[in-house]
Amino acid sequence: MDHREIDNFRSRLADRREKLVTAISASETTERYQALLQQVDDALAKMDNGTFGVCESCHGEVEVERLIVDPLVTFCLDCLTEFQQRELEQDLELASTIQSTLLPENDFQRDGWSIAYHYQPAGPVSGDYCDLIPVNDDSDDLLFFIGDVSGKGIAASMLMSQLHAIFHSLTALNISLGELLERANRLVCESTLSTHFVTLVCGRLFDTGKIQLSNAGHCPPILLQGDKSIEIDSTGLPIGLFCNGGYQVQELELKPGDSLVLYTDGLSETFDGQGEYGADRIVGVAASNRGLHPKDLIQAHLVDLRAFDHGAPRLDDLSIMAIRRS
Repeated sequence: MDHREIDNFRSRLADRREKLVTAISASETTERYQALLQQVDDALAKMDNGTFGVCESCHGEVEVERLIVDPLVTFCLDCLTEFQQRELEQDLELASTIQSTLLPENDFQRDGWSIAYHYQPAGPVSGDYCDLIPVNDDSDDLLFFIGDVSGKGIAASMLMSQLHAIFHSLTALNISLGELLERANRLVCESTLSTHFVTLVCGRLFDTGKIQLSNAGHCPPILLQGDKSIEIDSTGLPIGLFCNGGYQVQELELKPGDSLVLYTDGLSETFDGQGEYGADRIVGVAASNRGLHPKDLIQAHLVDLRAFDHGAPRLDDLSIMAIRRS
């Protein structure tokens, strides 16, 4: 664990310690709080002597993503008791259920737009972000998002859930797309470990066929327009990388029959033992199936992916979204 992660953990624990001391001074029954305070002090002491994140049983490393969830964890997964393992499994099942409720309606139709997506976690929970949010009650405009949190597992899924809450809250302000990303970036940057960030494509659909689009370090979306297949490169830094990042917004005009394909690197970086699936193959599949409905266009990608990796188990979360001007 590098010094930046340690400093971030130290800052968070110091803040929690202050709140705990305040609670103890205001409570009549402090035994439980005092025990918790001792755990916090023990963790802070370990940071000072360089043993924070070291398993007390095998002396190996405690998984960082578990420390992000609970910085007082002192045992790695391999050293958990059978009872603790069952508790963790139940927590993961609950987290998976909660995360599935955050997904938007699929095979969506609105004001001349057809939208579908495929969302496939590699494990119980996912670090991919996929969302559709109406701008407000007075407008038919629609925001769409597809993103990928750095890392995997519980920590990534927690940041994904945080991102969901941030964008749903900020959308109510009806601010511009660029400002929406700038505010989300500051909130994520100020509340997340410096090693965690989000690549993201965010867009706004208008009933005229216009799309505003901003790419924060994510895989290039593919515009299928007429007989052309155009990759739209990133114009901004990932969310949470630097607190003062700015985001450019591009405008596209989709005519009936035009489509936009977005995906996470769980698609492009799928490995078959010899090489990666790659962006060129994704563009080729999209171009060959440009006339299909979004749901069928996504299915074409999945069929080709299975032919490539022969149905091997997924090692990374996978998300694909297709948007078509009807």
